[in-house]
Amino acid sequence: MFTQLLKQIPYLNLIIQLSKKHNVNIWLVGGFLRDLILEKIGALSQKKFDFDFCVEGEVLSVVKEFAKLISSKVIVLDEKEFSFRVVAKKKKLTYTYDFAKIRANTFKEDLSLRDFSINTLAINLQDKDFSLIDYFGAQEDIKKRLLKVIKERVLKDDPLRILRGFSFMANYGFRITEETKLAMIKYKTLLKKVSAERISEELFKILISDNSHPAIKLMSDLKIIDQIIPYIKNMRGVWQGRYHHLDVWEHSLETLKEFERLYKNKFSKNQFLFGYLNEELGLDKRRLLVIKLACILHDIGKPKAKRQKGKKTIFYVHEKIGKDLVEKIADRLRFSSKIKEVLTKLVLWHLRPGYLADQINPTKRAIYRFFRDTQSEGVGVILLSLADWRATKGPLTDTKKRTKHERIMLKIVNNYFLEAQIKPLKKIVDGYDIMRKFNLIPSPLIGKILNKIKEEQVLGKITNKKEAYNIAKKIILKFRRDNYANRRN
Repeated sequence: MFTQLLKQIPYLNLIIQLSKKHNVNIWLVGGFLRDLILEKIGALSQKKFDFDFCVEGEVLSVVKEFAKLISSKVIVLDEKEFSFRVVAKKKKLTYTYDFAKIRANTFKEDLSLRDFSINTLAINLQDKDFSLIDYFGAQEDIKKRLLKVIKERVLKDDPLRILRGFSFMANYGFRITEETKLAMIKYKTLLKKVSAERISEELFKILISDNSHPAIKLMSDLKIIDQIIPYIKNMRGVWQGRYHHLDVWEHSLETLKEFERLYKNKFSKNQFLFGYLNEELGLDKRRLLVIKLACILHDIGKPKAKRQKGKKTIFYVHEKIGKDLVEKIADRLRFSSKIKEVLTKLVLWHLRPGYLADQINPTKRAIYRFFRDTQSEGVGVILLSLADWRATKGPLTDTKKRTKHERIMLKIVNNYFLEAQIKPLKKIVDGYDIMRKFNLIPSPLIGKILNKIKEEQVLGKITNKKEAYNIAKKIILKFRRDNYANRRN
């Protein structure tokens, strides 16, 4: 199997030549070899374009020469650890070559310091037969889908490896051994020392899985997720009344589970929804992942909002409290401004679809105002709401009402995409027209007038300037009356 490496890794022959020229051992290690085993047993089909090499001796001179020969540049990953990267583009594909200096007295000891046993496979490039080096039973662990550390200290050396373990669980179906779980618990508080950027990157790698719920659930059971998002501990044990069968946090986990089930069975089969959910909001960050994150955070404001009104448990304005908390989380984890914006909108508006569904037939005006407020995240808010409702299974839950809610919401979503194909209406008037006609100066009043004119035009109530000016006139007169009344008071 490994003789095929020459065909799968561009420039591998060149690296072999450099190994001989500089008289240094260079080993291909880790992920690529792991994935070859997974591919062989039918557990993986995707091609790998990232390659890791361990170099004995002077690594920088080898890397510099390699980069020069393929017309690329050397990227310094960690100067102290002598870790470097070279990126190559070939036939419209991008390949990443990472080189690191051996970190221990022997290569075997170096392998023992890698994150998990499954990543300790290696091949010495000077070995003509490409014999597989497997000191720690990596092949057996890969076949059994077991995730374990060789030495506990590797989690202490780099606590991010704790999260990486859940990423392997989510994306490859590995089962974390009990000994490794205990080590994760032991060092979980060290996650606070890891940079926010690295934490958020690994969190999104977990959510990218089509079935991230089991991994997130285990992170919850081990209280590891509390180290990333401390507000979660306040959600535990907060009961919600008889409409719910779970506390706030367990309900949030169930919402993620239901959303992933809906995506698999419904959303991914709709071409418009599939395109919408897989739109990139940032580098490798799709809207789908942000909605998953919103599933576990949508009720984060409930603990602070909880009140008793007679026999009823209420959570008045919990969505607004949640929005403020999510903004803090986004800042803490260094999310991009776009992801922060989308996430906060999802949490703030997640109750609105329920209000729409309360109507027998939601009016065009109500639907228009929903999308006016939620904008491009309106569909995401609806999809979150569907999962939220499915995760609510208390004794007072009305299953007929939930079925009606889904039917109405999915109809609204389909109509949204159909209308998006229609050419937008041309503006009847703009701000300058309004200011000239009524002798006004720029102010928020102009925006209010234009929004109302646009709403009436979209609903088919007006079609020309005269009708638009009549609307403007009524708003201006009301504005002046209100101002006059306020001054008198």
